[in-house]
Amino acid sequence: MPPRRSHQKSRRGCLSCKQAHIKCREDGPPCERCRLRGTVCTYPGPAPGVQQDSSPPQNGIPPPASTDDDSQPEEEPLFPSSTRLLELQLMHRWSTVTYKSMCTPAAGDGHIWRNKVPTWALTYDFVLNGLLSLAAFEAASASASPGRNRDQYVNAATEYHTLALSKFRHHLQLVQLDHAHPSNSSYEPVLAFSMMLMVLALASAQFNSDPQRSSSGMVQNTLTHYQLIRGCCTVLGTAAEQYLASNPYVLKLMRFDDLPRVPVDSPSAAMLARLNEVNERRLTSTVGEPYEARVQHVKYFEACKKSIGLMEQYFAKCMGDVDLSYQGYILGWLNMAGDEYVAGIRDGDHVALLVLMVWGAVVEQLGHQVWWARRFGRLLVEEIAMQVGKGDADALTREIIASAIEWVVKAGP
Repeated sequence: MPPRRSHQKSRRGCLSCKQAHIKCREDGPPCERCRLRGTVCTYPGPAPGVQQDSSPPQNGIPPPASTDDDSQPEEEPLFPSSTRLLELQLMHRWSTVTYKSMCTPAAGDGHIWRNKVPTWALTYDFVLNGLLSLAAFEAASASASPGRNRDQYVNAATEYHTLALSKFRHHLQLVQLDHAHPSNSSYEPVLAFSMMLMVLALASAQFNSDPQRSSSGMVQNTLTHYQLIRGCCTVLGTAAEQYLASNPYVLKLMRFDDLPRVPVDSPSAAMLARLNEVNERRLTSTVGEPYEARVQHVKYFEACKKSIGLMEQYFAKCMGDVDLSYQGYILGWLNMAGDEYVAGIRDGDHVALLVLMVWGAVVEQLGHQVWWARRFGRLLVEEIAMQVGKGDADALTREIIASAIEWVVKAGP
């Protein structure tokens, strides 16, 4: 019997084929298999056919091999032909691409988002659907141009998003009805989902601003996610603060109160002054109104004063010439502003909406750093400007609107 011939092994195949233990045709990127599956196709070294530089290094020491494949350009994903393949693709995309946009470098929490979140998704449906929704929105954002492929990802992301919200509301009802106190093992999934809710609120906005896709506007979208994030506090219960105080990843983050301050720049200081002025004017302009109405105005005056003061802290600690990692703290502003301020937004309070519009203009500046923040601030500013900037708007209101729009324009397209 003739001896068996060993096949020629190649170490030049793409990473996806290597992980699947199948032979790569090495005709990419993308290779034939990745092109058919719609998966990300990256190579550990130069792609096949690319001539490597064989000249010796000048210092005689070969450079270390790179283990980071971020330098490889991401291929535009292709929407699969079945739900089963779609969820496989989205899971793969989450574990290789999407999770990175959820990480906080200072916390070193990449392991949580890449490994633990998929594990929690096996137990908690709201985490599973939130994960799939974010991966689908991210895949849509990676599409080069609008079209059927992008629309399919957006539709899938919206469906998973709706399921995630529904499943989490059901989870909240169970906790409230049973008066259950979650175990320590359930804190992290809920905390992770609260972060996912904030990101989903921003990510969904850039695609669902089309009236044909969404029946609610940007303000209502923001309030809906705020309510659910507050619901996370209900699930965590009174022991959450103690848990957070001992969480190793949270301990790596600097507390907002401890962030260093820098002088607020002139445009921001001028904006804060205008907001305070328009808030104070309400007290003198409502003298002739009924007592109940004046009490309501005083309540919203205090809530808006607090929210403007908090925004001043964000301008001093998170904007301008500061560590870029601090800018993400601005996303927590609405939650810190409190329920009374949110009630003012819900009631259509003029000043509360103006303050929210300015926050949107600030958030727009984050859109150039992470895919999920694109266009959210711009759309929020546009909607509120249309609502409060009608024909009878006073000069100060128009001035605030003009400044917010100017900030958005400077942030870029």
